[in-house]
Amino acid sequence: MKINSLILTLALTLPASCFASNLSDWMNNVDDSVSLTNMTIPGTHDSGATHEPISGIAKTQNLSIADQLNIGVRYLDIRLRHYGDALVVHHGSVYQHLNFDDVLQAVTDFLSLHPSETVLMEVSQEYKPENNSRTFEQTFVQYKNESQYNNFWWGHSYLPKLGEARGKIVLLRRFPGSFWNAGGIDVTQWSDNAEFTINDSRNTPIHVQDYYKVSASSNDNKWQEINKNLGLAKQSNGELFLNFTSGYRPIFGIPNIPGVAKDINQRLIHYFDDQKSGHYGVIISDFTSEALTRAELKFYF
Repeated sequence: MKINSLILTLALTLPASCFASNLSDWMNNVDDSVSLTNMTIPGTHDSGATHEPISGIAKTQNLSIADQLNIGVRYLDIRLRHYGDALVVHHGSVYQHLNFDDVLQAVTDFLSLHPSETVLMEVSQEYKPENNSRTFEQTFVQYKNESQYNNFWWGHSYLPKLGEARGKIVLLRRFPGSFWNAGGIDVTQWSDNAEFTINDSRNTPIHVQDYYKVSASSNDNKWQEINKNLGLAKQSNGELFLNFTSGYRPIFGIPNIPGVAKDINQRLIHYFDDQKSGHYGVIISDFTSEALTRAELKFYF
């Protein structure tokens, strides 16, 4: 009884991150031969957006990049403004008090400690460029090639098997440029507020559901698209599904991002409670949490 009481006391007083260590290395439980297309991978939308001047308009995450990785997130949506020949994290016009160095440092530090893992990083250009003497791609390459980062990039333009990419960043390049300069998998044909498919250089389909305008009086229309793509991913073999669960539904002119995320994230947890097996693609969410990633990763433990 004393031991049980001690365990209960610790569970109530220690932070949840103390119990998340297995989430830091969950890919260690996946065979090298498994393609990234045949996995369930938690992700975050606007991964660096933790600041906003007015509640509900720009913040999409409560956790830092490092904390997201520690609870199992392996897909990061990094949006960068090109400003003064540097890359700084923005959500729309709102600066997020991070630059690209901060992101890369967090990711490479994580991969150094957890070499069994890989991180998919979607990088896009955000907001208007200003005071630059070179292109976005040229500035990106300067960051990418810095000595502390340059060995961490997956060096091909196609989706790898997990064993090929352990310890690496797999870049999804959503900004203009070329593989020969910036590297990465070209997803520059990205469509706005849409569902579409792009192929990598080996013609592997990358199917994206990114409807972010939730116009109905409830979130049901958004959930229908999420649910459909979870089912398609489960049935697929060799197609990468990027399923954005994020969205906004304006109230009095405020985007109300948390109002969508709170409901959708609970629906996702209940959805996975009912699943018995399978792989469900990349699930890219606002305001991720350990409860959400643990539900999505249930089949890896």
